[in-house]
Amino acid sequence: DRKFIKIGETTAWNFQQGAMLQYHPYLEDTVYYNVFEDGKFQTVTHNFATGEKKYADRATACISPDGKWGLAANFGRIFAFRPGYGYAGFVDEGADVIAPADDGVFLVNMETGKSELIASYEKIAPMCGLEAGKKVLVNHITFNPSATRFLFLLRDFPEKPGDKWNTMLLSANRDGSEIRNITGYCFNSHYHWRDDNVIMTYSGIPTVKGIYFINDATGEIRMLDDDLVNEKDIHCIYHPDRTCFIGDGYPDKNSYRTIFLYDFETEKSCKIASIYSKNTGFIDGRCDLHNRFNPDGTLVSFDSLGEGKRCIRQFAFDKNEIFAGEWKEL
Repeated sequence: DRKFIKIGETTAWNFQQGAMLQYHPYLEDTVYYNVFEDGKFQTVTHNFATGEKKYADRATACISPDGKWGLAANFGRIFAFRPGYGYAGFVDEGADVIAPADDGVFLVNMETGKSELIASYEKIAPMCGLEAGKKVLVNHITFNPSATRFLFLLRDFPEKPGDKWNTMLLSANRDGSEIRNITGYCFNSHYHWRDDNVIMTYSGIPTVKGIYFINDATGEIRMLDDDLVNEKDIHCIYHPDRTCFIGDGYPDKNSYRTIFLYDFETEKSCKIASIYSKNTGFIDGRCDLHNRFNPDGTLVSFDSLGEGKRCIRQFAFDKNEIFAGEWKEL
């Protein structure tokens, strides 16, 4: 009925990734999100029907598809790098250390709420070919479907505002062992797991930017042969049945962002829509479309400034109708 019902509030939040809100995979009326309570950042498992809450000792960056595990990073270090992805007020005790031994990726047991450091910056940094003295941070952590391995981005801090940074795409076992530098020191951006081994990512391996498919187990790399989809750095996400993917690009000179579709079965691509999305003018206040499917793949929702405010829009998804030039916003 499109009625707004408030279930909670939080100050552990940013414009680009929110509070990491997501539904629990099997408990009804239950969600996860990050909060700042009792003087520290935590993840709460909240049953909004009963009001019951359970807390983990760190703010998580992702939670496994089975709901058993979380992965956490230092949101204060991320905030110093890009405020739109970190949390204000999160103190980084190792801010002056380029690769701390007591910081990095933490594994959180979502049942007990306890976390442990599984991959320290001191351990990760030397395997990435970084120049000496480069300060690093971790962001964008994602489990594979079975939560046996995870991906993460390792980035170096720009030396001064406005400088570019480089990004490495790395993977590791759930316990932090067997870390692999998948792409080397180059441009890396958005990615999505196809299955437990294959990753789709927008990357610049070694220098040509586009959509790549990388087998995490074998190291095999293949670039998608499609000029339209490779044109823009997109947030790429598979349809639930893995027969196609969609992705949104960054704005053109007129502030329009495009949603793309690529179909593996026909090897065809098209532009679904161009959405006006002008930067609001304050730091990291842009509104990426961040298009995504509902669980059965019949709807796509995306973030928008089209109504003069930040909102969520959606349209029915039928790839045959879209290729025929038809799509209907709901």
